[in-house]
Amino acid sequence: GQAAREEESPFGAGCGGGGGFGGFGRGGSTAGPLVLPGTYTISLVVDGTTVDSRPLRVVADPEVTLTDAERRKMFDMAMEAHALQGRVVEVANALAPFNRQMAGLAKEIGGRTDVPADVKASFDALEKDRAAVAPKFAVPAGRGFGGGGGANESLVVRIGQAKNGLTGGLWPTETTLKAFEDAKRDVPKAVADANALFTRAAAVAQALAKYNLKLAAPAIVK
Repeated sequence: GQAAREEESPFGAGCGGGGGFGGFGRGGSTAGPLVLPGTYTISLVVDGTTVDSRPLRVVADPEVTLTDAERRKMFDMAMEAHALQGRVVEVANALAPFNRQMAGLAKEIGGRTDVPADVKASFDALEKDRAAVAPKFAVPAGRGFGGGGGANESLVVRIGQAKNGLTGGLWPTETTLKAFEDAKRDVPKAVADANALFTRAAAVAQALAKYNLKLAAPAIVK
C-alpha cells in the first residue's frame, strides 16, 4: 500500500517515481524521496477499495545528525528535484520513438522523387531542431554511467545525480546544491524547447501525410 502522512506527503517511502526508464544506476533512480519522520497511515487497497488501514511511525536514523529544519529543507529540495525529474523522463520517453521515426523517414524521403522540395526542406529543418533537443534528454546505455563526456548535457543524468545527493541522508555538498539550482534553471527551458519541437512535428506530419509518409508527433508535456 501507499504511505500517506497525516501532514500531507505526496510520496511514500521509496515509492516509484517517474516510471519509464526505471532505475538509472549512478545517474539517479526515479524512486521518490524517503518520507520524513512522523506518523503515517498505511492502507491495503484492493480494486480501489481500502480493505485495511493501520498507523505506522517512522523515526529518524539516530546516526544522521541533521536538525528537523535541515531534514525538512532537504526533503523539500528532493521533492522539487523529483518533480523536475518526472518532466525530464516524460520528454525522454516521448523522444525515444520520435527519434527512431525521424531516422527512418530521413532514409525514406531521400529516395522519394514525388515529395516537393519545400516539404523536404521542412522535414530537414525539423530534423535539425530534433538533433539540437535530443542530447538534453539522452539516456546513456547501461546502468554504470557516471555522467562523463557527452552525458553532461543530458538532463536525465544531471537531475538524477542532483536528486541522489539530496536523498543521501547527509547535508548536500556545494556540488549537489549547484547541480540542483542548475536543474531548476535548465529543465523548464529544455522542456519548453521539446514542446516547441513537438508542435512543429505535428505541422510537418500533416505535410508528409499527403505523400503517404507517416510521422507521429509526440504529445505536449505539461
